[in-house]
Amino acid sequence: MVQLLALDLDDTLLRADLTISDRNRKSLRAAEDQGVRIVLASGRTVFSMERFADDLGFFDRPGFLIADNGSTVAATLPRALLVQHTLDKNLLRHLLQAFEVLDLPVQVYREKAILVTKDNAYVSADVRLTGFDRFVVPDLADHLDFNPTKIVVPGDPEVLPTALGVIRAAFGDRVNAFISKPYFLEVLPVQADKGSALRYVAQTLGVPREEVMAIGDAENDLGMIQYAGWGVAMANGTDQVRQAARIVSHHGHEQDGVAEIVDAYVLKKA
Repeated sequence: MVQLLALDLDDTLLRADLTISDRNRKSLRAAEDQGVRIVLASGRTVFSMERFADDLGFFDRPGFLIADNGSTVAATLPRALLVQHTLDKNLLRHLLQAFEVLDLPVQVYREKAILVTKDNAYVSADVRLTGFDRFVVPDLADHLDFNPTKIVVPGDPEVLPTALGVIRAAFGDRVNAFISKPYFLEVLPVQADKGSALRYVAQTLGVPREEVMAIGDAENDLGMIQYAGWGVAMANGTDQVRQAARIVSHHGHEQDGVAEIVDAYVLKKA
C-alpha cells in the first residue's frame, strides 16, 4: 500500500503547456481522499513551484515541497523552510571559473529572478519555464550576497555531457552534478538530491520506504526513484531512469501517465 507519493513536475505531472490535466488532478485528489500524502519534488525553486502547489490546494493543508532538486524542503502549512543545503562561496567561485574556461554561462536563482553570467537561448527557455525575470551579471561571484542552493548551466545539449564529465572529474565528491534536461546541467551540494530529501519527508511522517512511491522522468529523479519502494519512470523518461525504475508507465506526461499509475497502483491497491 502506498502512503506517500512524490511527483516530479516538468515532463512528469505537467504537460508541455505547464498545466496539470483534469485527469491527473482528479486521480491525485482521490488518492488524498484515501489518506495518501502527496509531495511535489522538483528542480524548480519553491517560488517557481508555488503556482502548481496552489493549484493542487497544497497550501490549505500541512504538507511538504521538495525544491531545488532536493537542496530545499519546505512545509506548506504553515509555510516554513525545513531543510536547505547551499554551495559555499569558495566552492562556487571555483565552479564559476571552471565553467568560464568551458565557455558556458552559469545561473543562480534569487526569489523570482534568474542571475546569469551571460545570456543565451537556453536561459530564455528557463525564463519561460519559471516565469522569472533574468538579469545578466558577468562577475556573478563578486555580487552574490547569499549562498545559492544550486547552479544551473544552460547550454547546447551536444556540449553539456562533455562539460559534465569535466566537472565530475575536477570536483569529484564535492558536488552532485547531473543533466536535468538536455539543455540544463545542474550542480548541487554533494549531500543534496531528491532521494535524500524524500527520505527526510518519509521519516518525518513515519512512512517506511516500502510504502513510498516516486514518479519521475530524468536523471535528477533517480535518487528518489531508487529510494522509493515503488519507483516509477514515465514512458517519456530517459533510458537510465526507465532501467532503474520498478514500473514504467505506458503513457507519457502529455497523456496523463501520472493518473495511469495512480489509478492502477495506488487507488486499486488500496
